[in-house]
Amino acid sequence: MLEAVKLLAYDVLQQENLADICYGTVTETEPIKIMLEQKLELTEPFLVLSQNVTKHYESFYMRKKDSNDIWEHYEIIIEKELKKGERVILMKMTGGQRYVVLDRVGEEMAENEADTRNKNRDE
Repeated sequence: MLEAVKLLAYDVLQQENLADICYGTVTETEPIKIMLEQKLELTEPFLVLSQNVTKHYESFYMRKKDSNDIWEHYEIIIEKELKKGERVILMKMTGGQRYVVLDRVGEEMAENEADTRNKNRDE
């Protein structure tokens, strides 16, 4: 009986499609637009941008290593806005109406993506 309940719960969660990871390309920056591989273009109202892809401020304290100096406060600006043509990793939120832009696709991942696309095209 317990196994049957577990299988049923697993099936329900699979059907709910709670989160999907997908890839896209930035087509515009003002306002932001991202084209998914499925040829769906997402506009700003449907995107949630993480700090990895936005300009933001970081505040921190530091002092010299092995020192008794007082901790000094610093603020820096992190300028990581997306640029046209960049590849990004997105996660579709529950319900599928909005997407979180998690980060850029790294070079190694981009190469693997290209290899996979070429392999699928050849088959």
